[in-house]
Amino acid sequence: MSTNKSKSKPFTAGRLAKPTSQLLQDYVDGPALKGELRLLPHVVQVDRAHLIMLAAQGLVTDEQAGSIIEALEDLDKDGEEQFSAKPGYGTINLQIEEYLSQRLGHNIAGRLPIGRSRIDHGATVRRVSDRANLLNVQNALLSMQEALLRASEQHANTPIISFTHMQQAQPATFGHYLLAFHTRLVDCFQQLSQLYDRVNRCPLGAVGLSGTELPIDRAITTSLLGFPAIQDNSLTGRDAYYQIEFAFSLGMIMTILNDLCTDLHIHSATEFGYVDLDDSHCSTSSIFPQKKNPVALEAVKLAAAESHGWVAAALAIFRNEGTADQYYRSLPFLPTACNSTANMLRLTAEIVDGLIVKRERCEQQLAKAWVTTSRLGNALLLRHELDFRTAHSLVGRMVKICLARGMTPREVTVEVFQEAAGEMGVSGVKISQEELITALDYRRFLQECNSAGGVGAQEFLRLLERAKEQNDENMSWADEKERLLATARFGMDKEARRLRENAIKTDMQSRL
Repeated sequence: MSTNKSKSKPFTAGRLAKPTSQLLQDYVDGPALKGELRLLPHVVQVDRAHLIMLAAQGLVTDEQAGSIIEALEDLDKDGEEQFSAKPGYGTINLQIEEYLSQRLGHNIAGRLPIGRSRIDHGATVRRVSDRANLLNVQNALLSMQEALLRASEQHANTPIISFTHMQQAQPATFGHYLLAFHTRLVDCFQQLSQLYDRVNRCPLGAVGLSGTELPIDRAITTSLLGFPAIQDNSLTGRDAYYQIEFAFSLGMIMTILNDLCTDLHIHSATEFGYVDLDDSHCSTSSIFPQKKNPVALEAVKLAAAESHGWVAAALAIFRNEGTADQYYRSLPFLPTACNSTANMLRLTAEIVDGLIVKRERCEQQLAKAWVTTSRLGNALLLRHELDFRTAHSLVGRMVKICLARGMTPREVTVEVFQEAAGEMGVSGVKISQEELITALDYRRFLQECNSAGGVGAQEFLRLLERAKEQNDENMSWADEKERLLATARFGMDKEARRLRENAIKTDMQSRL
């Protein structure tokens, strides 16, 4: 059999009279190829599936498929560092064709692109890569959620002050506060799970835009690559609009991490002193020896700041999708965005695991804080027949008087209450000193707030158990997806090995 190992020409030589501009190679094609080379394992995976299908359909011989698979697997073992790309020879799939041509000859290497185009090949590699990145982020999400559950359970009864407008609002518990972040991240996990189902469709075999008259079988490649379904309309095979959703989902996760780390950053300041970070997540000043700088929190916040441009960039990149501009088919920053998000999730989980909550400090501040006034307002509404707005105004005036006189909730008296009532034109409210102090007791507030989702112990335990169930469900989901991919990979490895062994046997027989 002729191997035809003559000197190759760039694939553009047939249509174009000039080679690719050096500047275009330096500034566009070269950097793009470096990004593609990082996906080399996924490229080889897609190529192997395609060759197995071609052999099954009789479009290549088993020996041809086996020879190419062996060369591809050698390339994958060597890795991107050992791969010598040729300037001007195009994208990764064309570079691999040239590599195969030099090793096996054009007659064999030229079989690889049968029944596919660079468009659907690249789209398949992209989806295989995005699918893996999705699972990586989701596993990092699960790690973060586990850390939140551990800390929530540990601080189920640790009282804190909650804030609105950066002003003290109501008593809460640190455990209930952390469960709120768990709930938000569960939503993020579910959002990514729905996205995973849209990503997890195989475009290989769309063959450009309109399909092909060749007898390919897309079901074979779809199954070998672990996709549950094909991307059905061949014209949508190249689409990557889902990456806009992906960018948004990542940005949302980073926004939630930013909120948590901003709170911890503020509450670790000396003026608050509610929490302290483990020393391993801090640094010191080069000039101020007293300082303990929470640099881990700042790192997460910096990464989150960068994430806020991802959606805008995604929308801008895809603005020309409708004109069929081929460069506008994917987000080059998406793998970095996925890594950044997964890394910050894991770092924040470690921060939460090492966090020190200063319970005594929190209790001291709660004893002085006017954060149970809504409970007093409810007592006036239920037991003294005041309407809500009148009760609200009366309690507000009482707080104003107490703050002016430096009085804490424990020091307020019926006389001060009646003074406030007089100023607001309210009469006939006969409240006792015991009822007044009890209504303003933050401990009673925390014990009795058992409305659905509230901070009371009964509701907290229900929320905690539901959160644990959600984590178990999400872990099972991720485990099942990874099991399906591993099963598909095992099947492809088995068939690739059979073809490779046939090629070796045929080669040995031909030498006899």
